[in-house]
Amino acid sequence: MLIVLWVIAGVLTLSGVLALFRKEYKLGIVCLIAACIVGPVLTAFFGGPPAGPRS
Repeated sequence: MLIVLWVIAGVLTLSGVLALFRKEYKLGIVCLIAACIVGPVLTAFFGGPPAGPRS
């Protein structure tokens, strides 16, 4: 599940950068913001690595 979220974040980032190059600024910014939400935020929410030192 976590790898799928990171792959989705990567695809969103790539499509956002490509949209910015095509001068579709609104779509590019929305895709980049969505990638920032999907990647680290949802991965941490759905069970990322533990926060403390391992026992």
